[in-house]
Amino acid sequence: MFIRNLNYDDYNKYILLINSYLSQEKYNNFLKNTLNDNHQILVIDDDDNNIIACGTIFIEPKMTHGGCLMGHIENILVNINYRNKGLGEILVKKLLDIAKNRGCYRTDLTCNNELENFYKKNNFNKNQISMSILFEENFPEKV
Repeated sequence: MFIRNLNYDDYNKYILLINSYLSQEKYNNFLKNTLNDNHQILVIDDDDNNIIACGTIFIEPKMTHGGCLMGHIENILVNINYRNKGLGEILVKKLLDIAKNRGCYRTDLTCNNELENFYKKNNFNKNQISMSILFEENFPEKV
């Protein structure tokens, strides 16, 4: 298994893992215009070069705390056939290393209740509540 950054050639394999429609054009634009040192998507390949897990780190410059950096971890996804093998933990640790090495003073994530114990096992503490508003009219149309 190999951990690396998501790249242009990964479109079909990545879309399969995330189970979401995204056009090739939007995928390419996202990689070109969004991914950088402050926004990275890591993937884990199996021995056949299939993407079996992924995770995102976004590093946000803050105006509070003296203008420090804060990390956000999102979209830890592991192929159902590879769950409970430590891949999620490997990704979280790697993403936390990126945040720490970039100088983030903290890293947050939002997860559903079923994943709380997984993240506690990975040294996260319940700190606050997360709340959301979904604007369904802004969701892309399904193709």
